[in-house]
Amino acid sequence: MNIQWYPGHMTKARRMMQEDIKLIDIVIELVDSRIPFSSKNPDIDELAKNKYRLILLNKSDLADDAVTTKWENYYKNKGFAVAKINARDGCRWGFALCVYI
Repeated sequence: MNIQWYPGHMTKARRMMQEDIKLIDIVIELVDSRIPFSSKNPDIDELAKNKYRLILLNKSDLADDAVTTKWENYYKNKGFAVAKINARDGCRWGFALCVYI
């Protein structure tokens, strides 16, 4: 028995992103600061190659700051712009950054 783990709606969304990504200049990824690697969509790396990337590490107030800084450096070393944010707190610069972009 062959089990399909990649549902049809995800296949459709990926196809749509492949078409639309040709029209954009920057890809903004919102990931959870507590689990930044596992909260990323692995398809985005392939779809967004050759595009400017901004990784927003959300919920940074709930994550260990030292560990989040290591992840920030990891993504910066890969050539991505990175910002630690807390989207629930509208007074912080991170949320303003999200709205501004």
